[in-house]
Amino acid sequence: MPPRSLSRRGGSQRWLVVPLVLTMLVLLVDASMHARSAQPGATMSSEAWVDKVLPEIAQSSAQGREIAQLSSTRLTSNSDIVSNELTKIASAASATYEAVAAYEAPSEVASAAGLLVACLLARKAGSAQLASAVQDLVRGDGPTSALLQMSSAAADFKVGDSAYQLFAQDFPRLGVRMPGSRWATGTGLYQPSSLGAFASRLLAGVVRSPQHNLAIESIATEPPALSLQGKVEILSPATTLSVTVVVADLGQSPERGVRVTATITPAKGADSENVSASVDLSQGQAYAVTLTGLHLAPSARTLLTVKAAEPAGEPGTVSRSVDVEVPGPSFTATSTATTLGTIATTTTETVPPTTEAPPATTTTVTPPTAVTTTSTGRVSTTLPPTTSPTTG
Repeated sequence: MPPRSLSRRGGSQRWLVVPLVLTMLVLLVDASMHARSAQPGATMSSEAWVDKVLPEIAQSSAQGREIAQLSSTRLTSNSDIVSNELTKIASAASATYEAVAAYEAPSEVASAAGLLVACLLARKAGSAQLASAVQDLVRGDGPTSALLQMSSAAADFKVGDSAYQLFAQDFPRLGVRMPGSRWATGTGLYQPSSLGAFASRLLAGVVRSPQHNLAIESIATEPPALSLQGKVEILSPATTLSVTVVVADLGQSPERGVRVTATITPAKGADSENVSASVDLSQGQAYAVTLTGLHLAPSARTLLTVKAAEPAGEPGTVSRSVDVEVPGPSFTATSTATTLGTIATTTTETVPPTTEAPPATTTTVTPPTAVTTTSTGRVSTTLPPTTSPTTG
């Protein structure tokens, strides 16, 4: 008995050819009908039609070369850039098809015009398929469906090349020879192995953020900073300090129970003091968390540290620090201080003592809800936490 696998393989190859033939016939019939649908009196001369379509043919050839270059060369940038470029080319191929399809072909070139429209229609469909496949691959939808779309796009490119060859052969002798234009015929660029290699390069070039990735986008104090003395922010005279922290989730998953903590070292009457609150963050979102009840030691350089900690020891914890000082009875500014927005002259100034209220032993604060625009332009909502200062 002859091997049955050979028979099945040959049948499978024949079935692959059938859809191409059917697609070709449908495109040719549709394009031919479109080319013959010119309204009476709206047709142009054959020479004028040729003058219009020649630049479009050149544009289509350039689009095919750009797709071939992106599909075959080593990636020099991340896959998102390649995806965006293919989307732009697909849009340009669609515009080229629409332009040629809108030209009313005279009867002398009507059949040839139908073949050209069929070619451009197939290229439009193929480039859109390829761009969609790359988008799916970059998004992480899986290589299997992307490769199927790429194979379908390659089949459209071949149909377009066949239609263009027929167009060039069928074109009447008007003293103009149609230029060559092909996207896939005669090359191994869009064979399954080549498409697989292209998909592998795209997957290797995908840039993804970590699963857990917190960011502290800004820190604001109340009282605010009035000037800088070296790297120390000089605050307005006050007995207590509030800190507003904008924390963002830049990872691939939402975060529940993120602990946001503000610590000052030293504090009034203690080595350190901290307040904290827990927040839940959705993926890509930012929140402004206000922490209150910190008691600054006057006339002392103080380290303010803000930390956003992932729950359960997950990676992604982040912290930022800044040096601050609040003027007290013994505060003197003896060096050049940079006032925010201007440069102040060197002065020697003694700040009068302020009346200090005794610190509260415990504090529970619910700040009002506010809307804050972060440094990245995202709008974040102030989350009213329950804060409990502790003295270390």
